[in-house]
Amino acid sequence: MEYDLPSDFDIIVVGTGMVESIVAAAASRIGKRVLHIDSNHYYGGLWASFNLDSINKIGEDGHTQEVVESNTENELIYSVGNNAFNLLVHSQTWNIPESNPEKDVDESDSNSVQQEYKWTQEKLLKISRKFNIDLAPKLHFAKGDFVELLISSNIARYSEFRSVSRILTWLNGTLELVPCSRSDVFSSNRVSVIEKRMLMKLLTSCVDGDENEFKGYENKTFQTYLKDRKLTENLIHYVLYAIAMCKDDTLCLEGVERTKRFLGSLGRFGKTPFLYSMYGSGEITQAFCRLSAVFGGIYALNQPLNGFIYDNDNNFKGLICGKQRINAKHLVMSLEKLPKDVVDFSTTEYISRAIFITDKSIMEDEKEHLTLLLFPPIDEKTSCVILELGSLTGTCPKGLYIVHMFTKQTVNPEEDLNHCVNKLFHKSERESNSPPIILWSLYFSVPNTFAQDVKCKKLLNTYVCPGPDLDLDYDPAIQKAKEIFESIYSNSDFLPRAPDPEEIIIEGEDNNNIINDREDEGHGDVNPEVAQPNNTA
Repeated sequence: MEYDLPSDFDIIVVGTGMVESIVAAAASRIGKRVLHIDSNHYYGGLWASFNLDSINKIGEDGHTQEVVESNTENELIYSVGNNAFNLLVHSQTWNIPESNPEKDVDESDSNSVQQEYKWTQEKLLKISRKFNIDLAPKLHFAKGDFVELLISSNIARYSEFRSVSRILTWLNGTLELVPCSRSDVFSSNRVSVIEKRMLMKLLTSCVDGDENEFKGYENKTFQTYLKDRKLTENLIHYVLYAIAMCKDDTLCLEGVERTKRFLGSLGRFGKTPFLYSMYGSGEITQAFCRLSAVFGGIYALNQPLNGFIYDNDNNFKGLICGKQRINAKHLVMSLEKLPKDVVDFSTTEYISRAIFITDKSIMEDEKEHLTLLLFPPIDEKTSCVILELGSLTGTCPKGLYIVHMFTKQTVNPEEDLNHCVNKLFHKSERESNSPPIILWSLYFSVPNTFAQDVKCKKLLNTYVCPGPDLDLDYDPAIQKAKEIFESIYSNSDFLPRAPDPEEIIIEGEDNNNIINDREDEGHGDVNPEVAQPNNTA
């Protein structure tokens, strides 16, 4: 819809992706007049979550941009958007019938009654709203930059989280649990007593070792270091692919840092280092948007964005929304909104992604798990991250699972991921003890724009936000948002703590006691909003 919006702002943010939403929240938090606007009718952009019916139509919605000519001779207008950074659907497939066949009239003949399927397209689409399917699912290291920002800024109150309850790997042709903590290591029957001691000694060296521990390995791989420590092949697999999440050619010091990142988050909120956002990762962008709105940010979705206005020196002046001109000092935009004639898109890398709805877990257990599977490189295929979500995450109905896969694209999503799919799933009816059936699948690509320079040097007072990346966490997005914010407001704090509702001082009321109570409490690093409400499996 077209609204009559205010005509002057300090900053306009175009697109509601992760980086854009963080910048909007940070600017609103320090009292800036923020317009956060999007041509999409939903929040999140390439970071969004959808119900089943909506994601079936992904890529169908298009926004035609009508460029409105400027009335001033000293101004230039650039069109909004390009086709270089769009989501590319490779295939979308149902492996179940559209509906159950009607039963024959003669019910006395048992052979005439046709098979009734437990799941059909019709049944799943009727419960479409019970699905929250991420385009870019993320996990959060319990002591990563993202969780620390949630706590320090008090944005954690806008979201709920659940702990990842198990980490798996593919080893010796089967799925195996990864021993994460000390207790896991010593209770595992897959690791011998000697291996347990070797593993604990290695992990201690990675966390507490001094510079001399890794002297001489600066230009060697982490795999070489692990072999030189005389670890067994199984232990090397656990550390290299599952704990450090490295490739064979990852350098040693990077592998050590990755290991520290994993181990440093263990035990804070659960048995594994990871949290997942309830109801899908798309909730996270909206949490930052809520904070921005609380501090005065104005939001407008589904808007006709018809041009960016610059003066002849390419300084940003404003935006044309419908027939309305809206002025601002600064423009922040998602990469897919960038005018196509100001950036070289030829070096874009892509991420191969797949989403499946399955009828059971990849490794069944007595209780439902939130599972991370780190699939190692095999058969000349690159490593792959797999995330399995059940109903307790609020992302799908009970009795079903959503499985996300992603890896760096080398050919196309289906070819890049099929070696994992063929080892984990079936695509048709099965015996009771065989793998899960894929009821529905979506293969697609998204640009990995964190891998390239997205600065817009031609347009001044203009800042470009990359889309989703291959990192498990939002930490790179946090760093990019902070970099953009500090480029605009270098003397202001980035997302200082927001007050709780009871801390807000209303004129005429005595709030001294509330403030003093808060000061007495201190500001610890554990926020009950993050740590406790249904977060452990």
